[in-house]
Amino acid sequence: MSIQRPIVTQDPENSETPLSELRSWVTPNVFFFVRNHFDEPDIAPETWRLQVHGQVRAPRVWTWEELAGLPERTVFATMECAGNGRSFLHRVEPGVQWGAGAVGHAEWTGVPLSSVLEHSKPLSDALEILCEGADSGTEPDHPEVMRFARGLPLSKALHPDTLLAFRMNGEPLTRSHGSPVRLIVPGWYGVCSVKWITRLEVLDGAFSGYFQWNKYTIRRREGAVERKVRLTRMAVKSEIIRPGPNATLQPGVNRISGIAWAGEEAVAGVDVSVDGGRTWRAATLVGPQAPYSWALWEYLWSASQPGEYALMCRATSAAGDSQPGEHDPLRGGYMINFLRPLHVKIVGAGRAAESWGDAVSRLDVMSHQAKEFAHKRLDIELHSEFTDGGGI
Repeated sequence: MSIQRPIVTQDPENSETPLSELRSWVTPNVFFFVRNHFDEPDIAPETWRLQVHGQVRAPRVWTWEELAGLPERTVFATMECAGNGRSFLHRVEPGVQWGAGAVGHAEWTGVPLSSVLEHSKPLSDALEILCEGADSGTEPDHPEVMRFARGLPLSKALHPDTLLAFRMNGEPLTRSHGSPVRLIVPGWYGVCSVKWITRLEVLDGAFSGYFQWNKYTIRRREGAVERKVRLTRMAVKSEIIRPGPNATLQPGVNRISGIAWAGEEAVAGVDVSVDGGRTWRAATLVGPQAPYSWALWEYLWSASQPGEYALMCRATSAAGDSQPGEHDPLRGGYMINFLRPLHVKIVGAGRAAESWGDAVSRLDVMSHQAKEFAHKRLDIELHSEFTDGGGI
């Protein structure tokens, strides 16, 4: 039976990465989560156009051939939906009720957004770039048809790693992932990486459209005052991939493994608790620890006593940020990175099986694979190696 992305909503499609099936540093395209607000437009490269206008000296419309003729850049980056984990909240919040799988890590290739903007020569009062996709529709509280659009601060738009991407893991983007061209804003929540992008407007003020100000905002408290702010940078976060929820394990050495990411920062460390957060031990990071990218990690747990256990993981970023114990209610249904227990049982006698051999050889293999992926362009043959289940 083939492995599918778990569907959360059907129309439009919103589906999760099957995290339990991951076994490499990158997420194969067919597994990578899909987040849609409206129906997916179908745009052929030969008919695609990108309009650049607004506070610029030289407005321009780009064709696919013109964009593809510019120097390319490739960035590895984790992408996460801002509502990832919403179904785990104690209070029901509106929006797609994601589990843990609205996240993935890929190699993105395209043209720096700055290359396109510089051709149009933004004026000195340019402050923000309105990035608009070709997808359109309505929302219950917005019955008028609208395009999906987000504003991007000029400083982030001009960063060399912010891309107009047209390849994902070495393959042309598929329709579900924004073909033929999408925005990629590494380290920021997925909502900022507008799919099917067709228009850039240089603004002299802050954009306040529906998906900028009605949705995808949180509240922050400054002294006695609360203010609304839009979502940008991803929060530090981690997930246990194996064992799975309610797994039954044997006494002996059991391997706990997972992923961790920290937005624009690299992951500095991951700690693991087997007693519901009372005590913590350091896990081992595997492979590259790079800005924008998730890190693989594992912990060897020597469990001698049968019983029920609550496993937890906690990541720390290179900047020293760590995951909170509880969800901040000011975040509503977004930025969900609080610690969650994963319950397992140790039963019976005997010894836990080690399907990957001893700890040292497993770490060497995984680290070597991850470092190779970081330095080579992926193709469909490489993807097929990692779609048969197994460990992370």
